Amino acid sequence: MNTKVAEKGIRIIATAICLIAAIIILTPFVWIFLNSFKYFKDIVSFNIIGSEWTLYNYWIVLLSKDENIIRELMNSIICTLSTLVIVIPISLFSGYGFARSRFSLGIKAFLIGILLFARIIPSVAIAFPYYVISTELGIYDTYIALIIVYVIRTLPLAVFMMITFIEDVPKEVEEAAMVDGASLWQTLKSVILPLILPGVAATAVFAFIYAWNDFLFAAYLTNVHAVNLQVRIAGFNAEYFIRWGELSAAVIISSIPVIVFAILTQKYLIRGLTLGAVKG
Repeated sequence: MNTKVAEKGIRIIATAICLIAAIIILTPFVWIFLNSFKYFKDIVSFNIIGSEWTLYNYWIVLLSKDENIIRELMNSIICTLSTLVIVIPISLFSGYGFARSRFSLGIKAFLIGILLFARIIPSVAIAFPYYVISTELGIYDTYIALIIVYVIRTLPLAVFMMITFIEDVPKEVEEAAMVDGASLWQTLKSVILPLILPGVAATAVFAFIYAWNDFLFAAYLTNVHAVNLQVRIAGFNAEYFIRWGELSAAVIISSIPVIVFAILTQKYLIRGLTLGAVKG
């Protein structure tokens, strides 16, 4: 009886903590969402309800002739999807190679350590060198410059995640497929990939979020033609004040693709995040 009471108490406390955390995380987003439907006077006066609601801010960022964010939105979509198309196959093949390699544990740990070290280098430490390199190569302010950087920055973590997911697949499954006459490619495509599809979805979500939310590299490597949505949002500043209404509307629009992508992959994402969490 005491055990059941204790378990119930723990569940209540855990639920309360999760609820508090959700409120803390969602409150700024809700505030921005409400501001996106207000006029500037209500925003700066901290009028939560607002004296008058409007779609004017969305009209400005989507339909106005000179201030819309459509081009920057398309730039972000192109760079992000291109990054996924490159990163996912490469990380899948590389992760399989690492997971099934015959290297000793020491060598494998060393190689994975190098891989992760490349990911943990602070972005601000390498942003300017990337600017110099892109300028010298003539790819400054192009999609290519951003895509290359995003691939380089997301690939180490993606490979590491793939290694983890593939190592959870028993080798006996592959051996059985090969005994049946399947080639290595057929085994990878028809046996391994379906089993780790949740992990692939989780990896894709993390890569998508990183590339979509990037501000630093886009600020360094673009100027006019390849400016992404995050840099454009930061531009909603007048000389002496911030244009909170337009900025809030642009932030909400920027959040929609990430939310939609997460919803579409949530079935696999949840399984992917827990894949390998319990081992016999």
